[in-house]
Amino acid sequence: MFHPDRWLIRFLTKVCDLLFLNIALVLSCCTIVLSGAAVTALYSITLKMMRGQDYDPIKGFLRALRENFLPSSPATVLLFVNAVLLALLRSALYSEAPLFSPALFLLLALVTVFLTALLSYLFPLLARFENTFSHHLGNAVRLSLANLPVTFLITTVNLLPLLISFLLPSLLGVIFALWLLLGFAAGAWVNSFYLNKIFEN
Repeated sequence: MFHPDRWLIRFLTKVCDLLFLNIALVLSCCTIVLSGAAVTALYSITLKMMRGQDYDPIKGFLRALRENFLPSSPATVLLFVNAVLLALLRSALYSEAPLFSPALFLLLALVTVFLTALLSYLFPLLARFENTFSHHLGNAVRLSLANLPVTFLITTVNLLPLLISFLLPSLLGVIFALWLLLGFAAGAWVNSFYLNKIFEN
């Protein structure tokens, strides 16, 4: 007979919560204008999950989505710019004719990686703390530079579907389906383990 304290039950419960969160995130991001608030809402739940606090995956997500719509609006613009840059870089890699010079491609790649690293801290900061956007942005820059090993790790996690598609293009369909189902929330959950430690310090 299964007991609710068994690790398997706890694991499956966590997976189901992440599944619900991922679906809520994907549906919210379909509107584009809610994408920044949706990522912030996702981190508001995953950070609580890692701290062992009580949470409701759907009601908590929707409440955080509503509360963070305006505060996350500038971050939504940055997220859109980042997505466009990632799409341009991917198109350039698979284009038969060069779209950019090597120097411009390298510059855009560096800007994209830096912006991804910045957003990797910015959305969790918006989810965890109340502050002005300019202060959140400044704190995101400082934290990303002061914690380079963690910055490298969480940035890699956030870019993982793109990196896998570069290395294994034949698995693009599988990767796309996996991230639509669970990948975004699972990545935020993993990142929240490290982010909570940094925020506590």
